Amino acid sequence: MEQGTRPDVPTCGLGHLMEQVVYDSGALIAIDSGNELSFRRHLKRITARLHVIVPAPVAAQVVRDPQRQARLMAALQGCDIVPFEADHAGVVGQLLARSGTSDVVDGFVAIKAAEADATVITSDTQDIKHLLHVMGVRLTLQQP
Repeated sequence: MEQGTRPDVPTCGLGHLMEQVVYDSGALIAIDSGNELSFRRHLKRITARLHVIVPAPVAAQVVRDPQRQARLMAALQGCDIVPFEADHAGVVGQLLARSGTSDVVDGFVAIKAAEADATVITSDTQDIKHLLHVMGVRLTLQQP
């Protein structure tokens, strides 16, 4: 992917008016840890029918014992879990090389957010902001 360009974005029938958000692991950790404000914000997004995207590697970082993480598992029910596929490896790797960073999950979060033109819910604003900057993309970043 060349700097300043966006990957093609599949519309998936969502329509151009649907607001989208991408969660990083900090968003899920806040929900799982009992942070009521984060959980209420999540429920508000779902109730407002926002498209909530969770990259699968993000979920994998947080889900440890689904039977004991009832709140987290319930929250994930309303989310679109997006897989990390073989064709993502090169794109993420190139982004990491250009940015001088090494966190594959952050790279994937940044790419998915750029593709969806989404707000990123993250506790790691500096790293995500840097990755987006390297891609030439400006998005809203919010704390969980």
